[in-house]
Amino acid sequence: MLFKADNLSSAQALLQQHDIAVVLCERDLLPGTWIDVLEHINALPSVPSLIVTSRLADERLWSEALNRGAWDVLAKPFDRSELIRSVKSGWQHWHDQFHMRATAVQVMTAAS
Repeated sequence: MLFKADNLSSAQALLQQHDIAVVLCERDLLPGTWIDVLEHINALPSVPSLIVTSRLADERLWSEALNRGAWDVLAKPFDRSELIRSVKSGWQHWHDQFHMRATAVQVMTAAS
């Protein structure tokens, strides 16, 4: 399922209402930046993989984004194969984390 948000507040509302695996976010938002999105998603119980997008996706942005915890950075316009690879690997990472948490809860429940 694909959701679209036109601003930070509508994105935050969608993230609160749905378990979202991957978020694609433009580097610069009005108001805000991808860092605001990253801070919000890191507070969620099931943290989605964040892919930062930009026409100016240089080494500096890539380094900053990955060091802060983003999943990937993609240059625009998108290369189809890179987009598919990045979303697929971000989804797989989210899926694996989701199932590890669910398994941990089951183990803790069984132990008590």
